[in-house]
Amino acid sequence: MQNIYQATVDDSTLDDITAEEDNKGRRRLRLATLLAVAALVLVALLGAFDQEKTTGRRTGNLDIQVEYPLVVRAGNEIQLRIALSSPRPLPETVKISISEDYLMFFEDFSAVPEPESQSSRGDGTVEFEVAPAKGERSMVATLTGRASDQWKPKTMGSLGITADDLHTSIDLETWRTP
Repeated sequence: MQNIYQATVDDSTLDDITAEEDNKGRRRLRLATLLAVAALVLVALLGAFDQEKTTGRRTGNLDIQVEYPLVVRAGNEIQLRIALSSPRPLPETVKISISEDYLMFFEDFSAVPEPESQSSRGDGTVEFEVAPAKGERSMVATLTGRASDQWKPKTMGSLGITADDLHTSIDLETWRTP
């Protein structure tokens, strides 16, 4: 039997540290991982993983801001938000047209404010006529529903806005995730 006074102990606590040449592979792997994480963070900061997109147009004296989803999952609620503003009062009626392909993307569809009329045109678009409050200089219209479970991974469409004989069109593109 050996007691504590007979045991041999290494003189240095640094004897088990490996030499720098032996750690080159591990250091390269650590650097590659760090660069990959930094690149992922940079791509996220540049907006590659955004869920929504806001785009704007100016037609005459009418400013238009459209916010729509870039990526959705089937069954989740989606919203298309259209904000109109003008230095002068808005016209009595504003026509909002949306391509039928993009409109089919919505289930349980609802529009706010309630459209005064709606019609289907021969070119594959559906047109809603809404009436802003009298004398107002801005309004927000929203189209809300659940994302359908169509098999296509991408839905493209266009949104048209007509007010005071001025017309503008905005392209929409939404991807589905499984």
